Amino acid sequence: MFSVALICTANRCRSVMAHAIFVDEARKRSLPIDVYSAGVIDFSDQPQLEETSATCLSHNTSPPKDSPMFVAELPLQSIDRFLVMEHYHAHVLLHDYDIPPERVSLLGDFDPRQRAAEISDPFGRGEIAYERSYRLMRDCIINYLETTDDQLR
Repeated sequence: MFSVALICTANRCRSVMAHAIFVDEARKRSLPIDVYSAGVIDFSDQPQLEETSATCLSHNTSPPKDSPMFVAELPLQSIDRFLVMEHYHAHVLLHDYDIPPERVSLLGDFDPRQRAAEISDPFGRGEIAYERSYRLMRDCIINYLETTDDQLR
């Protein structure tokens, strides 16, 4: 089965929302994909953020129920594709975890409207920032699934 990991800084905002969106969109397409999310900094002892869950729920997307996950806890060698929010996240995967560059992409590179390669962190920036991040990631994920559908089956 194909597997995807969505990576951000702390796994409390962007990658959590992206995880929820990815699961929802893959389910709509009947794609058998294992979906993970994690942060490059260990926040696994912290709770999920209410703003993240509220944003997902406002779009009828169920947020993951797990606590934030640290990237080192993932089955890194078996994950087919890492979709990261920032160049820094890619750098960490490539240099600290020896993930081959062909398995790492910026999620923003799949934005059909080409707004930005990096997806900024909404943490502490209010409801509008969460909403913008959610919509941008949803557009990127839908485009990713539509442009790579044959590879995912």
